[in-house]
Amino acid sequence: MRSILTFAFAALFAAPAISAARPVAQWDVIPCQRLKEPFKAGVVAFYDKPFYVEFTINGKKAAKVNEPTMNDRTKVVEHWFTIDPASFDIAKLKENKLVVGAKAVAEDGTSHKLPDLLLYCDKDGNLGSKKTIWLDQADGIDYNEGTKESPVKTMKQAVKRAGDGGTVFLSKPGVYTAERIGGGNDRKYWTTIMPAPGLTRKDIRIKGGRTGCDKLKFKDVQIFCDIEGGQGYALAGVDDKSSCWLEDCIVRNKGGRAVANTFVFGNRLTGYVTGGATTEMANGPCCKIVRNHLIKSISADAFSADDCLAVNCKLIDVEDSGVVDEPAFHRSQGLYGAWVHDVILANITATGCACNGFIGLKLRDSVFSNITLDTIGPERRFVSRYAWEMENVWFDRVKVTGQEWIWFKAENHNGDFAPTDVRVTDCSFELPKPEEE
Repeated sequence: MRSILTFAFAALFAAPAISAARPVAQWDVIPCQRLKEPFKAGVVAFYDKPFYVEFTINGKKAAKVNEPTMNDRTKVVEHWFTIDPASFDIAKLKENKLVVGAKAVAEDGTSHKLPDLLLYCDKDGNLGSKKTIWLDQADGIDYNEGTKESPVKTMKQAVKRAGDGGTVFLSKPGVYTAERIGGGNDRKYWTTIMPAPGLTRKDIRIKGGRTGCDKLKFKDVQIFCDIEGGQGYALAGVDDKSSCWLEDCIVRNKGGRAVANTFVFGNRLTGYVTGGATTEMANGPCCKIVRNHLIKSISADAFSADDCLAVNCKLIDVEDSGVVDEPAFHRSQGLYGAWVHDVILANITATGCACNGFIGLKLRDSVFSNITLDTIGPERRFVSRYAWEMENVWFDRVKVTGQEWIWFKAENHNGDFAPTDVRVTDCSFELPKPEEE
C-alpha cells in the first residue's frame, strides 16, 4: 500500500540562504491590440502574503488593485483595471502607443515588476488597415480587388492586400494553406484570418507551415499539420521575433498523436492561445498564454513553456505511446541546465492521463494553483519528481492521484532536491512507501 499524505497546512522548505520569495505574476493580455472601446487589462498574480498590483500607463499611475476578481473579458479571476481609449489625447501619444506597466507589491517589502505591455489607442479607428479581403481559392484571381464579388485566389495575396491589421475572409468551405504567406516580422498589428460570414469552424481547414509572417491571428478555424515521423509543428513564423494568436481554433495532426513528436508552434514562434482545443497532437501548446483551452488526446507533455501563463484549462487523455520518453503534465527542465522561471498554472483539471505529473529541476518564481491531476496506468509507473535547486515556488491546492511524488535524493547526493522558499499548502500527494527493513 502506498502512504498518502495530505498537506492541509503550509509546509515551508527553507534553505539557509537569503529569501528568494516574491510575488509571481503574468499578464493575461495579448499584446499589440488596438483599443477602440473600454478594455479590461488584467494580471494573474499569486503570493502567500498580502499584496496588491499597481498599474501605470505611459509611466503615469493608472490603478491600484488590492484583490483579484472575475474579469468578464477573459473569464479569469485576476487583478484587472479598465483602459478607456476615449480618455487619452491622441496628439500627446507617440504613435498611439499605450505602454502599460504592472507591479505586484507585497506588504513584506518584496515586489515584482512585469515587462511592459504594448497596446494601441485607436479610439478614432484610424490605426492600421481596415480592409477586408475575400479569398476564394477555387474561383478567385490574385489580381482581383479582393471583394466578395471579386475575390483573390491565394492566402499570400489575401494577407498582402489586407495589410497590417486587416482581415481575410475565407469565403468557401475547404482546405487552405498557411505555408509561405510572407509579410515579414516588422508588422505592428494583428491581421485576422477567419471564416466568411455564414461559415463556421467546421467548414474551414488550414494546413499549417512556416508562414513567414508576424502577428497573424487565426480565428474560428481548424489548423492541421501532416507529420508522419520525427518532429514537426503546425505553425512557425519568421524567427523568434514572430508571434501568432489562435482564438477559438482547433489544432490537430492529420495522422494522430502517435505518429510524430508534433508541436503547435515551432521555430521559436511566440504563441498565444485563447479558447479552442489542441487534439491528436503529441504536445499541448507550448506558448506565452494558454487560456480557456482544451487539450485532448495527446501523447507527450501538456505544459512545458518557460515564463508563461496557463489558466482555466482542461486536459483529457494522455497516452504514453512512445513518441517521447516519459511524457509529463508539466515539465520544467531548461536546456543545458538553465533555470525555468515565472511559470503560472492555475485552475486546471486533468483526467485519464497516462503520464508523469510534475517533472523538473532548477525551477524558480513559479506557482501551481488549484490543479487536479488524475493519472492512470500500471502500479508505480508514473511519478512527479523534482531535483536540484528550486526557489520561490508555491504549490497551492494541488491534488495528484495515481502516482508518487518524490523530492529527489540520491545516495551520492548528485542532483539532490535543494529547496529555498518552497511552499506547499492544501495539497494531496502520494508519497513513496517507506523502505521495509
